[in-house]
Amino acid sequence: MPLLPAQSSGRSATLLLLSALILLQSGCRPVREPAPIPPGEQGAMPAASLEVPAGYTRYRVISAESEVRVLVYRDGPMARLGHNHVLSSRSLQGDVLLGNKGQEPQVSLVLPVASFSVDQTALRAEEGEDFPGAVDADAISGTSKNLLSEPLLDAARFPEIRLKSQKVTGSGPDYIMAVAIEVKGQSHDLQVPVRVEQSTNQLRATGAFTVTHEQLGLIPFTVMGGLLSVRDEMRVRFRIVARP
Repeated sequence: MPLLPAQSSGRSATLLLLSALILLQSGCRPVREPAPIPPGEQGAMPAASLEVPAGYTRYRVISAESEVRVLVYRDGPMARLGHNHVLSSRSLQGDVLLGNKGQEPQVSLVLPVASFSVDQTALRAEEGEDFPGAVDADAISGTSKNLLSEPLLDAARFPEIRLKSQKVTGSGPDYIMAVAIEVKGQSHDLQVPVRVEQSTNQLRATGAFTVTHEQLGLIPFTVMGGLLSVRDEMRVRFRIVARP
């Protein structure tokens, strides 16, 4: 993802900065997107929906009230030339099945990768001093298109991130959920902390965790041989609201 340049001084620093500027401005422009894949060759999975076993109640995720937020940080010896990113989506879909007699819950979620917003000013302000100021529209557009490009999330071939629960441990309201998350067609196992609040007509699950690009089968953005890059670790926060 593109990172923005800043000023420097001194002749050698100026030359280095000019080189960085050329590379980084290229990074802010959209990369060439792969040709669309015919529908019969995409191998898309059906939308997340679980069969409801006897003794379970289905809760459907309310997209407009739910959010997935990802914080991405600059890295490398020239990190000062870049900035951190706030990615956010309110398009989460899926089901949560709860057992009426304490059976283990079942979760199936889908997140369209194209639904991520990039560096909304209000969200950057919420995240504090690590995300100062507004980001200009050209940089936001370039970051968004690079995020969806073939080297990163490859949205043309893999338009969705999918998650299914495997096992839940702990005691309410705090649990650890073992999940399988599918990114770019590959499944990866994660342990996710979840706080669950339940009322008669609503389920609310919240949590935060750190995950690396490597854990998701992704390669962090980098330029100048790693002098300026995106940190391998990302911070993920989520809020899921679901109703019967």
